[in-house]
Order: sequence, then C-alpha cells, then structure tokens
Amino acid sequence: MNRWWRASVILSRALCGPRGKPLCARIHEARPSAWRTAAMLTLDMVFGEPDHCAKIHRRWKALTD
Repeated sequence: MNRWWRASVILSRALCGPRGKPLCARIHEARPSAWRTAAMLTLDMVFGEPDHCAKIHRRWKALTD
C-alpha cells in the first residue's frame, strides 16, 4: 500500500466511517452529481491518469474479492 492509497483510506474513514474503502472508490460509487464530476476530473488531473477513480475502484474490488 503506497502513501497515496493509505492517505485516501484514512481520509475516507475520517469522512465516511470505518469501512476501509479508498476515497476515490467511494467517489466512483457515488450517485452522479456535479460534485462527483468535479471531484473525478480534479483527481484525474492531480494523479495524471484518465478515469483515476474507476481504476482505484477496480483495484480495491480486486483486493477485497
């Protein structure tokens, strides 16, 4: 687990409770809305990869299955 993943899980737990899902995965699962779109576009730019939240969600699902 790298530092970004760990930071995402800690932030997710602080904002959403004890379930250990990364924040990017939570954003990917959220209902479509303006804030979700803005967050996803921002995270794509910050991490320099298209569809960042979906990729994190797939990785998280693979780890928990």
